[in-house]
Amino acid sequence: MAGLSIDEVWDDTRRFFTRERALLLPLGFATFGSAALVGGLVIPAPSAPGEPLTPGPWMIVLIPMLLLVTVGYLAISRMVLRARISVAEALRDALRLMPRAIGVFAALGLAFVALSMMAALVAMLLAAVAGAGGMVTLGMVLMLPPIVVVSVRLALLWPVLADREQPVRETFIQAVALTRGRALRIAGLLIAYFVLYVLIVAVIEAAVGSVLIILARMAGAPTLAPTLISLTIAAFNAVYMTFWTVFLARLYARLVTSERGG
Repeated sequence: MAGLSIDEVWDDTRRFFTRERALLLPLGFATFGSAALVGGLVIPAPSAPGEPLTPGPWMIVLIPMLLLVTVGYLAISRMVLRARISVAEALRDALRLMPRAIGVFAALGLAFVALSMMAALVAMLLAAVAGAGGMVTLGMVLMLPPIVVVSVRLALLWPVLADREQPVRETFIQAVALTRGRALRIAGLLIAYFVLYVLIVAVIEAAVGSVLIILARMAGAPTLAPTLISLTIAAFNAVYMTFWTVFLARLYARLVTSERGG
């Protein structure tokens, strides 16, 4: 990211978020927060730490959750990239772009299926030739590098779609082009985002969650504690993901300006 300071983008994001928080946060709560709340209340906990979730009817809720999060990304990106746009206008624009967003998800889904099949094939070949055990774990390890690469190269996907309103193919091309030569810096940003998110959620569940459990028991409604914890995590998700979306949109705007020589 030659010529571009992440610190400047961070300061720019903080100023914009502080100035427009009265408009951004309600939108973040309605999209990111609602999706997190639905997930926290409906998705079952794993039977044991590290164990995969058991498939079931609960997986249906993943669809509205994904749609809510996508609307949040597009609407907030639109507000960042369009001066003086209202929340209602940003939401209308986001809903208008949803068919293209669904096309993006379809393309990513096909790519994920192809990667899964290739990883499973390689894992089976290694197991047959070298006697390597744990094919499921091996397949997941083999999928990790391409997933990381795709995540980095498509980090600016939603700001690109929100700003340029191009068809699916062109959206992918432009998102990849903007990250060319900047993959390591963007990878560092994504890792920092993920690590910080996990740490804060762990603190909320351990510290704040313990306080909420005690308060629920004191109020004579111990079963209310999980709902209170889900509400707290949903509120955190709304604020955290709103800020991150603003950051990505401001980063996108700076990169576009830099490429145009502005």
